[in-house]
Amino acid sequence: MSILAAALLLLTSGTGPAGSIGAPALVLPLDERNPVGAVIADAGRAEDVRRLSALFSSTPSLFPLRGLVGAVRLGFVQPFAVPEIARAVTQPAAEGSARPYRAVARFAARAFGIECTLGEERSTLPVADPQGAIFALDFLLNESNLIITQALAPALGDGNRERIARAAIATADSTTSRAAQLPDALSRAMQASASIDRSAFVRAAGHFDTALAVSGEWKTFETEALPDELKGAVDGTVLSTQFVPEIGWLVIGGTGPNRYDMTKVAAVFDIAGDDRYEWGAGVVGSRLVIDVAGNDSYTGTRTANGLMPIAGPGGAACGVSVIDDYAGNDHYECPQNALGAAVLGVGIIIDRAGDDTYVGGTWTIGAAFAGIGAVCDLGGSDQYSSEMFSQGCGGPGAAALLLDASGNDRYRADGTTASAYDTPTVHASFSQGVGFGYRAGAAGGVGALVDLAGDDRYEAGEFGQGCGYYLSMGILRDGGGNDLYYGNRYAQGTAAHQAFGVLLEDGGDDIYWSMTAAGQGAAWDMSVAVLVDRAGDDRYQADGLSQGAAAQQAIGMLIDLAGHDDYRAAGASQGAADSNAYHWDTSHCTSLGVLRDTEGPNRFSTGRSDGEQRMTGSPTAKDGVNQWGVFISR
Repeated sequence: MSILAAALLLLTSGTGPAGSIGAPALVLPLDERNPVGAVIADAGRAEDVRRLSALFSSTPSLFPLRGLVGAVRLGFVQPFAVPEIARAVTQPAAEGSARPYRAVARFAARAFGIECTLGEERSTLPVADPQGAIFALDFLLNESNLIITQALAPALGDGNRERIARAAIATADSTTSRAAQLPDALSRAMQASASIDRSAFVRAAGHFDTALAVSGEWKTFETEALPDELKGAVDGTVLSTQFVPEIGWLVIGGTGPNRYDMTKVAAVFDIAGDDRYEWGAGVVGSRLVIDVAGNDSYTGTRTANGLMPIAGPGGAACGVSVIDDYAGNDHYECPQNALGAAVLGVGIIIDRAGDDTYVGGTWTIGAAFAGIGAVCDLGGSDQYSSEMFSQGCGGPGAAALLLDASGNDRYRADGTTASAYDTPTVHASFSQGVGFGYRAGAAGGVGALVDLAGDDRYEAGEFGQGCGYYLSMGILRDGGGNDLYYGNRYAQGTAAHQAFGVLLEDGGDDIYWSMTAAGQGAAWDMSVAVLVDRAGDDRYQADGLSQGAAAQQAIGMLIDLAGHDDYRAAGASQGAADSNAYHWDTSHCTSLGVLRDTEGPNRFSTGRSDGEQRMTGSPTAKDGVNQWGVFISR
């Protein structure tokens, strides 16, 4: 079954601009029974919409060798159903708190456009003593490691996997320009990753969907002396160790505080205590930590000569890396490829309780390149801080997820990387539900940030908060609460260069603030961008090309379904279009910007009136300039 056929089977109940994806589409531009379709029909612009839809449908054929994932292909087939596609892709995460590994696997399968065979039933492993813990570690890590090793072998052969992995994560920030060239090492990594069977990533993640029944009086078990091979690598009491040739040393920790050097230990089961897990610079392969109790610390650091970790806590490089922390207020920190991240593998953190902190650099906190990266934090009020390509960032051939199930959380991804546009005091982020591809030659993946509850705060720089960049899809989905969104150019449901960006906000009195340009349902260059707010009295503040705006044969939509709202923006905004010069000579296609607010009273800053329904743009404009927009208030 092809990727596109599988994606259609999994997600769609119809095709074309008037179709739907598992739920009625909010915007049906060719259906006169839909308010947007009625305005377009009255203005006599249905043929322009048909031509634009046909342009999108033909786009995948322009990139046959760039590894488009299924959700992205489906977006091109049904551009006006992108909000419904994004909701369908993230629905496993929204429903998955009870079984987070299955949620990650099902999310990734929908992102890739492949089937996931995990069912309702799952096995249970009893862990009542150290030997039971050894068996659990071996069962979970050995099989998943084998799945990934076998999947990578045809693509990577006997190549230096550390070199390939480092190349994949080291140069992303230098390849956003159309003119940029991929470094040779990165180009080889891209070619290798394109041939990997993505179902292996899904199966490896799903293998951890096994319940552990932890019981017993662990304080009564005798301690063991460390073998010589682990001396200096483990501090504290140890209940058992075992060497497994395929994966390495397994260690069962006691009830007190322990320290583990994860460059030498493959897997740990620790029953209690405030523990420290340390990653050095050279961890390549597979790792597993199951920590049952305590306030724990997971860190990865540079070497004395400044070498960055190739894989840190919960970070995989050509393998599998999983942390499952059951309780406590925990701290996770690493500068690169860590905290639920992966390059050519699967990296997952499950944190089941506590008020936790995550501090990451690039490619961290739910990020991936050719694989699956995920963080599922299931309880507490948490803080996430990172530099770039993070917090739900899906790179080429990847599915990345940051899921937070509860609490009042803070997300910050406004680091030190200079603006992609040289804007003073502004930084590039590519974080918080972002899909990212290399314009120099590789399609992106799907990145999602899903927060199910709480009054949350999101801070980002450029490219963030439900943003797609080059043949990718980025999704931010918030389940409710009074939330604050703060970002710069391309923030809050935006997309550029044949991509899809979606922000889905399900309730609460929210504040959206996007600066400089292109925000809040703004799309550029054959892209689709959507912001959907379902309830609450909301405030929208933006600059030019915002609030349901599009340019260069794109589709931008802002849809607010309830509440008394305030909109402030400048330039071509609030149901408008700008230039269409990019592809005018070859396509004669226009754009479509839509602002639809279904309840009032509302206030608008661009001369729009509450209660008004109209088409915007001039029929006499040259080369499609400012064509077309739809504005509907109530």
